[in-house]
Amino acid sequence: MNKPNPFFIVWSNRNYRNLLVIMLLAGLAVSSAGPLVTLFLTKELGADPSVVGLFYLTSIAGLFINLYTGKLSDRRSTRLPFIKYSAIWLSIGWIIISLSQQSWMVFAVGAVFLSFLGTLNAQTFGVVRDVIAAEKETRDATITSIIRTAYSFGWMIGPAIGPLIASLIGYRLAFWAAVLFFIAILIPLSRLRITERSQLEKVKIENNKKEKRKVNGPLLLFGFICTLMLTGEAARIAYLPLLAVDHLGMSVFQFGLLMSVAPLTELFIMPLSGMLADKFGLNKLLFAGILIGSFGFFLFASSEAIWQVVLGQMMNACFISVIFGLSVTYAQQLIPGQAGLASSVFFSAQSASFIIGSLVGSYGVHAIGLPFMFYIPSVICLFSCVLFVINDRLKQQVQPYATEKGTG
Repeated sequence: MNKPNPFFIVWSNRNYRNLLVIMLLAGLAVSSAGPLVTLFLTKELGADPSVVGLFYLTSIAGLFINLYTGKLSDRRSTRLPFIKYSAIWLSIGWIIISLSQQSWMVFAVGAVFLSFLGTLNAQTFGVVRDVIAAEKETRDATITSIIRTAYSFGWMIGPAIGPLIASLIGYRLAFWAAVLFFIAILIPLSRLRITERSQLEKVKIENNKKEKRKVNGPLLLFGFICTLMLTGEAARIAYLPLLAVDHLGMSVFQFGLLMSVAPLTELFIMPLSGMLADKFGLNKLLFAGILIGSFGFFLFASSEAIWQVVLGQMMNACFISVIFGLSVTYAQQLIPGQAGLASSVFFSAQSASFIIGSLVGSYGVHAIGLPFMFYIPSVICLFSCVLFVINDRLKQQVQPYATEKGTG
């Protein structure tokens, strides 16, 4: 008998549906306000452009916050309070930014408040995993990737909402869109019906204590691999506009259209990657995704015509779809029963990759210039492929997963 369509399952299931809405609202909140921060700092607060880029270094705090809250959530009977208070904390942060009169206040908010974004995302994925386990759903990669697609959809709409509000009534009021989106998360969150893990919690806590001093090598190495392979994203965001517009003569409007195609591509590729992963194995899809990412950066590095940038951007969209759609599920399989910690490792790796990628991109442009700088993330992705294969073998030896689809 054929299994029900996964899209129908997600929409018809109360918990999946509300988690989908939470991811959509989180994507809208971040994408509507995030891109405006640097403009707000320079135009409203008079910050030096050379200093503005340092705002993203405030995400360093998130590395530690994510891991701590992730491990803590695995020892609680429910993860919902972590999502609730993270959403409230983030909304307070954007309120303070909207009222800021000095640039240092924005930086302080970034470190103290906005660093909890990774916690919100990681805990949401943790709840997704809990629901999948409770529903005894075998197509975990498909369900997770479909729900994650809502975040990409939010990123399609949000970048239009924020600038529109800013152009009409100013940057400060535009930040209130993020406040409202984060507060709105509390509505679908209140509608979740998650069975608390009270009966199993004592056993889990005891197991955690026994495993406390043991290091999960495959999970740590996978986090390192994620950090490596995503470093190119920071460089791409910062320097692809310069490559396309200044070096290849693409108009700003044309480049804007090119950038908008990526989230649209993710809407189709992300669920498809989940379905293929459930059929052929997570490891095979992740390996292919990293390899595609390497080829995409190679096209940027060797580009002499616009078509190479277009094709490279399409390959990058596939790379992002696979990595962001499947990596959390893979990490959760590396450490069964601790979905919060596993999800947090990925989001901490993402934060670290942005910091390292910014430094790599800056050094690469200074040392070898554009477009050759993109050879660096291309090589890093190839190296990540090798490490991933080694880690996947190590995973099967140290902590074999019980299902064939998990190991491919």
